[in-house]
Amino acid sequence: MNLKVIAYVLSRLQFFVTFSMGVPFVMALLWGEDCAMDFAGTILVSLGVSVYFYNNGRLEHENLTLREGIAITGIAWFLIPVVSALPFLASHQLNLVDSLFESFSGLTCTGGSVISDLDVVPRSLILWRGVTHWVGGLGIVVLFIALFPQPGSGAARMFNAEGAGPSESRVVPRIKETANALLIMYVAFSLVLLTLLLLCGLSLFDAVNLAMSAVATGGFATTNGSAGDFNSLPVEIVLIIFMLIGGGNFGLYFMGWKKGYRHILKDTEFRVYILMFLIVTPLVMLNLTNIMGLDGGTALRHAAFQMASIMTSTGLATCNFDQWPAFSQFCIIIAMLTGGCAGSTAGGMKLSRVIILWKMVGTIIQEKLHPNSIARVRLEDQSQSSTVVFRVARFFFLYVMIALIAACFFNFDGLPVVDSVMLGLSCMGNMGVAFGAAYTFYDLPDMTKVVCCLCMVIGRLEIFTFLAMLQPGFWKRDSNW
Repeated sequence: MNLKVIAYVLSRLQFFVTFSMGVPFVMALLWGEDCAMDFAGTILVSLGVSVYFYNNGRLEHENLTLREGIAITGIAWFLIPVVSALPFLASHQLNLVDSLFESFSGLTCTGGSVISDLDVVPRSLILWRGVTHWVGGLGIVVLFIALFPQPGSGAARMFNAEGAGPSESRVVPRIKETANALLIMYVAFSLVLLTLLLLCGLSLFDAVNLAMSAVATGGFATTNGSAGDFNSLPVEIVLIIFMLIGGGNFGLYFMGWKKGYRHILKDTEFRVYILMFLIVTPLVMLNLTNIMGLDGGTALRHAAFQMASIMTSTGLATCNFDQWPAFSQFCIIIAMLTGGCAGSTAGGMKLSRVIILWKMVGTIIQEKLHPNSIARVRLEDQSQSSTVVFRVARFFFLYVMIALIAACFFNFDGLPVVDSVMLGLSCMGNMGVAFGAAYTFYDLPDMTKVVCCLCMVIGRLEIFTFLAMLQPGFWKRDSNW
């Protein structure tokens, strides 16, 4: 492993984040906010970090090894959130732990916030929260590959280390073309949503922030009451549609654009995704009507918005679902576990993995009934290799175990058992929603917040990239993998 190559690529990634800080800095100057100088200082620090890595790095070869790709992606997802926390800390809005939590939550698109009152926060800082969502939604590495002229042929290593899903698929053969296609769709969806929100009557500031939050399936809002403060049915309908779009497979959208919309409708994962939303939403609506006494229209409105928000790990809210009946909360937990589609900006386990696990159980039963038969797990009329199936099974085991280990820390830190487990699953799935004592993140103890940050990154990197970095031989220069 060549540390100079890693430092060189990290310098370029950090420079990209430095550039993104310029957006809230310019707006702070235009709005005459005092925190403009805080952003200026943060930009200088971020630029200094980039220059330091650049001076100590050298691109000796473009073909990154597997370890170099994993190391760059893993280090970037810890380094960049730390630097991105500086505007919150410099403005004296949050302490060190809370600043880190807000930054990690933003870039991993978890959406849990420790800011108790957004009314006293400068608008440029609120905008910065939205920018972290938008940058982290598609992925720091994906944006880097798409925007930099020569990311290098080794960029595929970084892309796969950050990728979402059980397989390392691409929409086009070349990695830069894949990143470009994803970025074009990402920008297009963001601009369309921004336009529709403006037509619904939102201010430009609210529309920009909600557009970045919804397409990235993040969850940061501009008001204390999240999307519910706007009390607008058109706004909620538009957000539901685009949250569901954000939770879908962007690669599938690209192929649908090339081959026609029927290609999207034929996809098993996408059909299950939409079907799940259409089935669970009426069930939650009926439960809210029967138990809480809400009228049908209000119950449907709340059920549709919250299920779309939680299925896609967005976390925007129009009501306090912590007060919902047990069955509705159970539906929320199921949605938290499954998450969105592979290749989306959503979190969770991803529906494709759930489908493979379900079919794997079916093959096990078939082999028990017919010992001499050879049962295959099939998806999209293709037999899945044993490598993919075992990878999914390992992911499921580690996903649950890490969430439970985190829950042990939370429980030790004073949270009730059930609330601890839900918080662990929420952070691993980058959901940003929890129940009970963890419903408001700003009340959590500091140790719990630190463990949450770690879980957010592990979940965002989909576990294996992080665990590979913990191997004793990973950082040895003479290792041959």
